Amino acid sequence: MISQQIIGQKPPKLNWEISNEKIIIDLIQNETISPKTCQTIMSKNEQITSGELILKVLPLIIFFHETEHLLSEQLETIKNHTNLNQQLIQDVVLFRQIINLIFEDKKDLLPSLEKVQTLLNNQTPLTELKRQFRQKTILDSNHLLLSLYCFAKTPDNFKLSILQASQFNHLPILAITAALSGAYNGYSGITIPWRLTMSLNNEDNSKEQQITKLWAKWAGVDDPLKTMRPIETQVINPVRINNR
Repeated sequence: MISQQIIGQKPPKLNWEISNEKIIIDLIQNETISPKTCQTIMSKNEQITSGELILKVLPLIIFFHETEHLLSEQLETIKNHTNLNQQLIQDVVLFRQIINLIFEDKKDLLPSLEKVQTLLNNQTPLTELKRQFRQKTILDSNHLLLSLYCFAKTPDNFKLSILQASQFNHLPILAITAALSGAYNGYSGITIPWRLTMSLNNEDNSKEQQITKLWAKWAGVDDPLKTMRPIETQVINPVRINNR
């Protein structure tokens, strides 16, 4: 994950990365999540935060970003096999709306997010937010709020958004900020040293191949290698819909 590489970490593969890989395979093969993959997202007795769920189902959010009802169907499938509650589903749907606005290149994604807009209007400093949200339980319930703040404070600067998110020392916030800023700025918005780090950690290009296949499935393309530019010019997230 780029967000971990950026702050110098190289831990074992995270649980949401494993879920992402399984979901991508499901979407490529059948355009829907399988019951087996649902069980990797969370167990019947497991409790997860909305931020963790967003990261676990990120490929679904990207793939169905234009069609909320289809994403909702996928979430209902997950709910039928897990302990997923309605509030978590609503948070994922909200994130889809934000991602869709970013892909549509609309600048009005924040007025509907009153808390984030208030923080920005008041020019609330990062140090103050770190003080207010220093407890882990409070951080866990505000993943999306703080990630949106870090992204929206400097939307055109991927590096600065990520460095701001890293100040919370909380990986879900860092990863969601990377997803938001990556969707907005594209691969070209990542600094060259960070791009090289990503390349070194994906020497066999397996992730790029999966992303290309997923894009092809979404676009209805039979031979994606002939119809799209090299993936590194376009994406950071599992699918990059628009060119920026």
